[in-house]
Parts: sequence; structure tokens; C-alpha cells
Amino acid sequence: MKPNNLFSYVTPCASCVVVLLALFHGSSSDKLISVPKYFPEINNDLTQVTWAHAVNSRAKLNASLNDNSMMIEADILMGQLEGSPPGTNPIPIMGHPPQTTSDLSLEEFLTTILKSGKHKGMKLDFKSKEVFASSENIVEEILNKPEADFPVWINADVLHGPGNSPVAPVDADYFVSTVVKKFPTAMLSVGWTTFINAQIEVKHGTDYRNLINLSVKQKTHESYIYVGRSSIPGTSLTIYNSNSSDKVDMAALRSLIHDLGKDKVYLDLPPEMMDQLNQKGAGSRLSTATGLILASIVALISMNYFN
Repeated sequence: MKPNNLFSYVTPCASCVVVLLALFHGSSSDKLISVPKYFPEINNDLTQVTWAHAVNSRAKLNASLNDNSMMIEADILMGQLEGSPPGTNPIPIMGHPPQTTSDLSLEEFLTTILKSGKHKGMKLDFKSKEVFASSENIVEEILNKPEADFPVWINADVLHGPGNSPVAPVDADYFVSTVVKKFPTAMLSVGWTTFINAQIEVKHGTDYRNLINLSVKQKTHESYIYVGRSSIPGTSLTIYNSNSSDKVDMAALRSLIHDLGKDKVYLDLPPEMMDQLNQKGAGSRLSTATGLILASIVALISMNYFN
């Protein structure tokens, strides 16, 4: 099956980056450790899930293990540990490009979380096929341990997206097949690269390499409502921003959350934005004219695709 999928959206501001991701789990979905089940205290209100960002150093890892965050997000690339002798072969380390060194390896990152016994989940963002191939056995060994009973999201950008990003996507076939085969308890997160620095309208069509059996032809608000309501149970939208100085149409965001429902929307926003969002006010519908101005909008789609 090779569905023809069309995702159309408009970014009305120069600073916007829009990314559409899909989350899948395979035929062993009964083994999947989901965020709502792991954190029953949120009462299936995904907007209550809290995040620690770019946990790519020992200091940040220790801090995130002792704060009130629920999910730890981190980036993995090939590089060297600080203090390694010249010529040392690169290994999977925690860091975001253009970093090439770190004081924390992937193996130490995973082992530290596992041994901590803390009630945390994690999202691992792999920046290249090379680093994923070098990491898969490390991740598999950790996730096969009985104490690895927490949610794990495994993410990579597997397609070229809008904006002529100079970043090469991770090989989709290899990434998807490996995650589905080796990590039945983890959520597979796939997306596309973006590099938007001007006002553009994007119509990105692809068969998505047999990954997504969807066809989205609406724009902005309507697109997300369509995805949220037409996909299988478990579909969710994650709205992400890391810059609290960005201007955000909070009324539009409230409208989107209301229309989709809090059981379908993750909010990964700075505290200042969360405070604004929680203030009462009239909502207005998103449109191509007003738009939701965020550094990134991420749609997360959960599907039993590989049954």
C-alpha cells in the first residue's frame, strides 16, 4: 500500500517552523508503555504533561531527574566525550548540532535514568542514520531490562520538508523497520526536516514511504482537527515552543485545544506561555490569516500501522 498524502499549511510569519510528525507502534502494541497510562494522575489530560528540554549534559540530566518534569527530551549525535584523546573514534553522545563533544554519552544517559528509579519518561531524537545505527543496540539492551518500564519515544526526521533544509533526513526504511522490530515498548516518532526563514505557503506531497495512511487537504486549524478526528484512537497533537519571547495567538491556541480535546493535545511550552494560556479569555478559531505563531507546531499521530 502506498497512500498518496497531501499536507497543506501556511505559515504567516517569518519565524514559524511547522513540522508534522507521526507516531506509530507495531503489532506488539499491547507492550507499548504510553504516557497517559504511566502518569494516571493527569487523568488523560495530555496538556498536563511536563517536559525537560535538550537534556544533553550531566548537569541537565541530574537537574531533570530531580525536577517536576515528566518527560525528558534529549538529542543524540556522533561525537566524542570531552577530554577524549585526539583521534578517538566517535560514539553516540548527547548533543545538538553543531556540537561535536559532550560530557555525556548515550549509554551513560540511559543507564543513569534507568538506575535513578525516577518516575520519568524520555524522548530520544536521533540526528542521523549513522548515530541511530550506532545506538540501536545500546537502546535495545536498556529497553529489554525489566526496570525499563517507562514511556520512550524514538524520533528522527525521515523526509525532506519545506524550506530547503541543509540537514539530510534519516533513512526512513531503516529507521522505521528497526524501531518496530527492536523496540516494541517504544513509540516511533517520524517527521520531516524544516528550515523556514520567510513567509511561505507549503504544499508538501509524498507517499510517506508507506508510513501514513492519511490525506489532509485542509489548512492550519482545520488540518489539525481533521488529523485528530480522522485517525485511530490515540492520535494526539503536540504544540511545541522553546522561545518565550515569540508572539502567540493564545485565543487561537485555546480554540484548537477545545476543538480537539485535552486528551489529544500535548503542550510543550515555556512556563510564561503556559501562564498566559491558562488565563481565561475568549477563544478564536485558527485561520491562515491569524495563524498560531510558534517556533514549532508538531502533530503527533499514533497508528497501529504495522499490524
